Amino acid sequence: MKGDNFYGRESSKEEKENKVKDKEKEEDMFTKLPKEIILHILSFLDAKIAVQTSVLNKRFRYLWAALPVINFDEALYQDAISFEDFVYSFLFYRYNSTNVFNVNLKCHKDHLPILRDNAVVYYIIYHVIDTPSIATNIQVLTIFADCHVNILPKLSVCTSLTTLKLSYMLSLTKNFDIPSLKHLYLCCCRFVVGRENSFDQFKGCVNLESLHIDRCTYHNEINTFKISTPNLLDLNISRFLVDGFDEDYCVFELQTPRLRYFKYDGYHLYCFSTEINLLFVEELYIDVGWLPKDICSLYTLIELFEIMQRAKSISLSSKIIDVLSMFPDELEDKCSPFTRMQTFELICDSSSSSAMPQDVKKYLFGEDNSSFTP
Repeated sequence: MKGDNFYGRESSKEEKENKVKDKEKEEDMFTKLPKEIILHILSFLDAKIAVQTSVLNKRFRYLWAALPVINFDEALYQDAISFEDFVYSFLFYRYNSTNVFNVNLKCHKDHLPILRDNAVVYYIIYHVIDTPSIATNIQVLTIFADCHVNILPKLSVCTSLTTLKLSYMLSLTKNFDIPSLKHLYLCCCRFVVGRENSFDQFKGCVNLESLHIDRCTYHNEINTFKISTPNLLDLNISRFLVDGFDEDYCVFELQTPRLRYFKYDGYHLYCFSTEINLLFVEELYIDVGWLPKDICSLYTLIELFEIMQRAKSISLSSKIIDVLSMFPDELEDKCSPFTRMQTFELICDSSSSSAMPQDVKKYLFGEDNSSFTP
């Protein structure tokens, strides 16, 4: 028995030694990879972790300074001051001649005071626009931070910037004016715009192809919220809010001749208008959590349907069907607005019914509606 225990311990010891050797071989293989591959791998890591690889060997000592993608995540730091100090030091000591294609900043609202948030965001933006190797090569900029920023239009010098993602930002910006942008994502942002009869925040983004406005609030009075982007293909508006006097009377005006995909969801349905024909719409998705069952809601829906009449794929919430079903006389003489419909989806919650009155079916699908089953 004692001999068995002895050989068992020897076997266990050998296994541990073999595991250590295998791990050393894997690490050695990693350090011998081509520089371009190592930099690509490090680009998926936070800048702090990338810097820590400098202890692996002499070859790695300054490799972090040539990262083509820079990621800052405040959650990895002990406190706001250490995070701020690291960001400043990293940007100061990195190789300014290195091309950077992607910069990502994530500050957690519960940790970082707003004033420090502001300082970090401003420092990063100015570093981006003042460093030629970044300004002429950056393609994606992501800022997730609860901060006050009013220098966004300065990003127009970044001639290669195609994607901008902003979250939790407060700004006075009235016009982004970044011609190179193709994709703009705004999440939980707040804009103080004053009193505007006609507000057109994206008119300077002439090459914009996709615009996502998610849970954003525009403070003060806006009569007309214009979206005049000639190349826009995808428009997604979610829980949008104008917070001001008579905010319910704000009207979206779409000047988007190439629009293909339109999605709107929220607790309130704003009015929509257009002065042009939207000939290329393919998908229409409208999910409204609450709608007054009155004639105003009916005609708001009818006007939006007529604007999007070329849609092939249509998804509507049950609350919309409820409003339509309240006014059979109003729908009786109206032709179906959707001239190219191929598929239809009824968006239902747990408390709603999938049944649809015949007069609503006739209005949505036309006389021959047997092929459409919600």
